[in-house]
Amino acid sequence: MHPCDVKPPDPQSALAPEEVIVRQGGRTHHLKYHRGDTLLETMRRGGVLAPHLCEQGVCGTCMVRLITGDVALRENHVLSERDLAEGYTLACQGVPCGTVCEIEIDG
Repeated sequence: MHPCDVKPPDPQSALAPEEVIVRQGGRTHHLKYHRGDTLLETMRRGGVLAPHLCEQGVCGTCMVRLITGDVALRENHVLSERDLAEGYTLACQGVPCGTVCEIEIDG
């Protein structure tokens, strides 16, 4: 079982990064992370435009590739085990659960 698969009893005790690094279109953004926010919420706060539609973990529009770190998904109704194994996650449902988080947005 992956460490992010188990939700800690106290959210404040969970590991969280200081920042989320987002690679998009040849640019690198270093965004301040607020504990408990999803990747999509972090990108919005940081002014990074990212594709999204349903924000429920159903459509897959917000799919990003995890380069470094771990992300726990609140919901996932679209990514297969293979997608997850290849490093894909959903920005609208993904919550960083480690000290480092770097993602890449295709496009």
